Amino acid sequence: MFLNYSLRDAERWAEFSGDYNPIHFDVAKAKQLGMDGLCVHGMRAMLDVKSALSASLEKHASASCGLVFSCRLREPVACGTPYQLSVGETCRNEQVQVSGKLLNAHTQQIGMSSKLTSNGALDLSPITQVKTLDGETLAALYAPFLAVQSQAAPLWNFLDALLFRQMVNDPATLETVHSIIPQSEAASLSDVFSQVQVVQTHHETHFSPRLLSPWQESQRLESLDYCIQPTLVMGEKNTGLVLLANIQAWSAGEPLMSVTVTLKASPLVG
Repeated sequence: MFLNYSLRDAERWAEFSGDYNPIHFDVAKAKQLGMDGLCVHGMRAMLDVKSALSASLEKHASASCGLVFSCRLREPVACGTPYQLSVGETCRNEQVQVSGKLLNAHTQQIGMSSKLTSNGALDLSPITQVKTLDGETLAALYAPFLAVQSQAAPLWNFLDALLFRQMVNDPATLETVHSIIPQSEAASLSDVFSQVQVVQTHHETHFSPRLLSPWQESQRLESLDYCIQPTLVMGEKNTGLVLLANIQAWSAGEPLMSVTVTLKASPLVG
């Protein structure tokens, strides 16, 4: 499968997620990171990777286990450049693992390497303080998601993207930034991205196998409860920080998904 992303892909993902990191829209910022031009969001390219891996694994998944998707974002995925997405299957101890690589067709550099495999059932600790998205809100957010990804995408693709969106737009995320950079007057993450270079390096999602199928009215969620865990900050400001963010979700008390995002920030001055 060959893929080629454009500025419009970045715009649609930003409209859905609220992630307006200027490296996707400002050529000068992109070149500061050593790129020749603009790159599409890693999360946007990841949608296609996740769909391809899901289609390959779906026939092997067991209803009694959980699934884990992990992805390493190795290189920025450039706009206007053809990429080849290859998928392979391996079987160990009766467990099937599906692996994928997103390869720059010009340079042969790997933009993303990922895998999707069966795992233990998702087990989340009970949380008393959660936020809730009702069914009407979920349906309203699904509509703009369809402008980014096709209706045939698995439901976990939507929920993974949705939880990332909630994390990006949650006030607690901005509070974390202010605790790291007290002098910052940023009013949004877009302001932060204009001041500090931030890139995603890893993504991991542990989810229920029932989310492998596409969104259907028969399995429509009445509501989604979620909780954003405190961000783990590692490293030193003068050499660059690594941020580990986690968000978990339930529906009607059933654990559905746990998402961990790893971000790398450039050294902070001052």
